[in-house]
Amino acid sequence: MSIGTRVRQYREAKNWSQEDLAVRLDTTQTTISNIESDKNIPNSLLLNKIAQELEVDINDILNDASTIITDNEFNDQSVANVNQYNPVFNIQSPEMLETILKNQEQIAKLMEVQSKLIESLLKKG
Repeated sequence: MSIGTRVRQYREAKNWSQEDLAVRLDTTQTTISNIESDKNIPNSLLLNKIAQELEVDINDILNDASTIITDNEFNDQSVANVNQYNPVFNIQSPEMLETILKNQEQIAKLMEVQSKLIESLLKKG
């Protein structure tokens, strides 16, 4: 099962529309649609935000063998992941891994630029 399919299933378990999730993530419905239809793979920051909003562990979204919860289980807070002791991620394709690594590199570069900007602003202040 793909990341997009799991995002959709967890979103539907909360009875949220794509628009509902998009608003919570400060993104667009189109972005959510593209993720759920596997047209786009979310970067690690967005994936983390998705997991937080859906109140699931990020591994539940990344891991093929995790269980999908029903609305009643979710509301009862009795969610159990059959793979909770398996820390191995199932990377579905080399392309996905490459995309994740590129996103991580871009994030690191942005953080470096942000740090330099903050440092220069503090020197001026």
